[in-house]
Amino acid sequence: MRNLLILLFLTLLLVQPASIVQAQETTDKTQISILTCSPGLELYSLFGHSAIRVQEPSKNMDVVFNFGNFDFNTPNFYPKFIRGKLKYNLTVNYFKDFKAAYKRDQRWIVEQDLNLSSDSKQKLLKALWENYRPENRYYSYDFLFNNCSTLIRDVLQNEILGQVEYKDSGKISDKSFRDLLNLYMNETPWIYTGIHLVLGQPLDNKATNYQKMFLPDMLKIGFDQALITQGNQTTKLVGKENIILSEMAQQKPTPWYLHPLFIFGFISFIGLLLTLSSLKNKKRFVLLDVLVFGSTSLFGFVILFLWFLTDHQAMGPNFNILWALPIHLPLIHVLFKKNRPSWVKSYFKYHSIFLLLVIAAWPIMPQELPYTILPFVVLILIRSIYNARRS
Repeated sequence: MRNLLILLFLTLLLVQPASIVQAQETTDKTQISILTCSPGLELYSLFGHSAIRVQEPSKNMDVVFNFGNFDFNTPNFYPKFIRGKLKYNLTVNYFKDFKAAYKRDQRWIVEQDLNLSSDSKQKLLKALWENYRPENRYYSYDFLFNNCSTLIRDVLQNEILGQVEYKDSGKISDKSFRDLLNLYMNETPWIYTGIHLVLGQPLDNKATNYQKMFLPDMLKIGFDQALITQGNQTTKLVGKENIILSEMAQQKPTPWYLHPLFIFGFISFIGLLLTLSSLKNKKRFVLLDVLVFGSTSLFGFVILFLWFLTDHQAMGPNFNILWALPIHLPLIHVLFKKNRPSWVKSYFKYHSIFLLLVIAAWPIMPQELPYTILPFVVLILIRSIYNARRS
């Protein structure tokens, strides 16, 4: 399920062998299956992975079609990465190498054998090799709508004979994209905070059964329930399930003293103490205001950049802009002068009222804002009220 986040997953994938036999014809023993890999311990692997395995015993072929790779040697790699313009591609690897990589990382692999007719296997295999051609293997990646799982879903939908129908399993119903991502971030509060800061309101839209399959686990669940209807005959998409690797590394919980809620709470507490000291000793602590409002405003510009100047569909609108107002930064040299203009007091007065309303509406926003950042937003309010009252 990688913008921002899962994009780096491809660094673990092996370099494709050049000598793979490209079997174009299927036989009665040809087996095509879906591989679902468990989440890993790092950011790039946090949401798992999906791939297609093709076995053709007559040609001694056992390969994995792997969507979602990219080339670090791409010119202007980082600007393209940030703007969502980096091209991803399909690779083909030996299954034994694919399995060894996941065994090393202690990640389980579950295989779903697809219950396909000979004609469907032939059509699907031909499409996979066609997608692997150098002129076809590159595509524009999108975290929610065009990734390693959705491409597998779509190629099956488009290439196998018959109509594929996806049933609601009832396991994950009436969930938004954000709800689904939250299932993977219980032990990674810093990743939770980062994702909820940079990904905007589109993440809060309800995901259909079809859309949920942007996550590998949801793809597996969707295929478990899927039916193929061809003429008057209906069969299950998945014939049987095999456990290839069962070991799974456990994510270590974040210590309480390193949790973002504690860190931002501690920063806010220090800011509160300094504010009380300001009121008592008439000391302004200009550096504190520059850091608080400057960093907040700078992040606001990051939000605007991701929202309007990138191709990532989930970046905007982003309601975090309501507390991370970009306007502070251009005015920072005026706002905290000792002899400030008369309008600055009113500026902070209205900003305090606005920010108070934002905090009050935090739980009912049309976008889920990260609770972990809330103490810092309260600190912004405290310093805004202080600057509104300062003579």
